[in-house]
Amino acid sequence: MVFSEGELPSCRKTFSALVVFCVLLMVTFLNPPHWSIPEVARETLQPSPLEKYHDESLTFDLQHILRAKEGNISTFYNFSTSFHTRRDSQVYHMRITPTTVPPLKETDQTLPLVNFRKCKPVSRIVFLKTHKTASTTTASIFERYGYYRNLTFAIGRTHILSYTYKFSHLNLMKFPGMEGKPFDILCNHARYNRKEMDLVVPDATYVTILRRPEKQIDSAFGYFEMYRGMKLGMETNPLKAFMKEPRKYYKEHKYHMWQESRNGMLFDLGFDHKYDDDEAKILQKINELDAEFDLVMIAEYFDESLLLLKKLLCWEFEDILYLSSGVRSLSHRYELDEDLIKRLREWSHGDSLLYNHFNTTFWKKVADYGPTFEADLKHFRQLNRAVFQDCIAENQMNKKDRREDKFMLKNKSERCAAILRADVPYTGLIRKSMVARFSPKPSSVT
Repeated sequence: MVFSEGELPSCRKTFSALVVFCVLLMVTFLNPPHWSIPEVARETLQPSPLEKYHDESLTFDLQHILRAKEGNISTFYNFSTSFHTRRDSQVYHMRITPTTVPPLKETDQTLPLVNFRKCKPVSRIVFLKTHKTASTTTASIFERYGYYRNLTFAIGRTHILSYTYKFSHLNLMKFPGMEGKPFDILCNHARYNRKEMDLVVPDATYVTILRRPEKQIDSAFGYFEMYRGMKLGMETNPLKAFMKEPRKYYKEHKYHMWQESRNGMLFDLGFDHKYDDDEAKILQKINELDAEFDLVMIAEYFDESLLLLKKLLCWEFEDILYLSSGVRSLSHRYELDEDLIKRLREWSHGDSLLYNHFNTTFWKKVADYGPTFEADLKHFRQLNRAVFQDCIAENQMNKKDRREDKFMLKNKSERCAAILRADVPYTGLIRKSMVARFSPKPSSVT
């Protein structure tokens, strides 16, 4: 083909452009670019917190994610959900490359790599147990949380620190390796003494639990077999016989756990029985407790209470799962008719005022929880029902204790055992662990 003189420069330009295009194509093929989020997308989307540190390639160390301080599989799931929500249409641009990025050192950045929760899990806790209010089931939740995280516990030589007298730091076992150091959790039976408890677990979140007074006395009366000391064992309904003439049978130190037969919850919370008929002092004590406790759970609304606890402590659903250790045996239950309920409430007038006050504040906290409360409660109950079905042999009960029929596990799962394990066995495990960790090590022989 013959080009005219005017056409030749135009052809040369076309040929040069073609050569440049081919060269660029080869370079691109031999050196493919990393997947990245287009600049247009970056301008239109809110930046992820991660981009502050890994903006170029959004590369993550999967091993670091899975072993992050607060992290676990559920934390990684939360991270994925959070990230996908922000990058809903660009999920495919994220590439996870294990071990290519070294873990961030704690001093490098203040923002955790994985944990996007707005709060930090609380591990400094005082749980004030009250008798026969589901407090043993609740205490085992705190013990499970702390035991599997190697937290320290303020414990004694038994599972009871004090119940007749108010708590003192002298009730505790001494651990040489813990001298001068605060404990993380106190949740064994201990009669409330804020000053002394603050000494051993400073800056703690304080939690307790209450139950309807008539049900609490009913349960305590049967479980501690108070009728034996009152010589009412032959009565068809010993509790009803007691309530016909309560001042006749109510004798200090004359029967086991007499303290729990009138205003027992107030007594556990540090109120002295000599003021049982002084309503002004009772109301003053209730106001003090209202100011000093972060959460007062209600046994009749146990699941709802645990949901409030989860939010207060910034825990996960897994942390508050529970299995009740058992149910009161039929031989130690009493029929409560309307007249008996009225008598019990009048007899334990202080506990009635206490319960009514905190039942009111409880529902205020539920209202403050937020719009997800019902959905969260439903989800929690589904999780807990699944645990019961997975772990408990429904047609088998351990009846060795005449007062209580205890549930039995149907498998050897450590998770099931951990959730069912009650206060006393947990205290034994915790004590053994702390002795091993904080007792003096024998010097090596050279």
